[in-house]
Amino acid sequence: MADEIRGSYNYMQVSVCSKDIPGFSFIELMMAIAVLTFGLLAAGQLFYVAASSGSLANAKGTAAIAAQNMLEYLSDLYMRDASADDLLLGNHGPLRTQTANPVSGAILNRYAVSWNVSRVSDPRPGKDIDARLIRITVSPIQADGSMNSRPSFNKILNISTILSATTRWQAPLLSL
Repeated sequence: MADEIRGSYNYMQVSVCSKDIPGFSFIELMMAIAVLTFGLLAAGQLFYVAASSGSLANAKGTAAIAAQNMLEYLSDLYMRDASADDLLLGNHGPLRTQTANPVSGAILNRYAVSWNVSRVSDPRPGKDIDARLIRITVSPIQADGSMNSRPSFNKILNISTILSATTRWQAPLLSL
């Protein structure tokens, strides 16, 4: 009797996924979305690194200009009057300076420029060199004068030179 009951029913086979219809399964779709998500996250991080590198290069460039301006000022002052107050031994500054966009006038960077003047030592006994060692430090600051320390966007720049009556400091030549 059980065989008769089983035999009287027609079993209908329904395929859940047809082999004839092209398309993607859910698992393939989820894998593609995961790969795309990680790819976009990596590209987004590259854009951030590129933008911060450009900003850091710009900040370093303007800081170098501020340091060069101070070196030129001190060099000229040394040639005119080696005993001027700004050339006395010890620490000087900070002087506040800022860089502005020449087109819009917007302030791009603010710096505190300080310098240290010291004697140039001579290894020969009894000899004294008539020269000054100048160390200039250019630090990024905020509008209120507090330090602006954003590691990927600005850095403190230090430049040293020696001023003497026989040798005059000159700006380095840039070759393109």
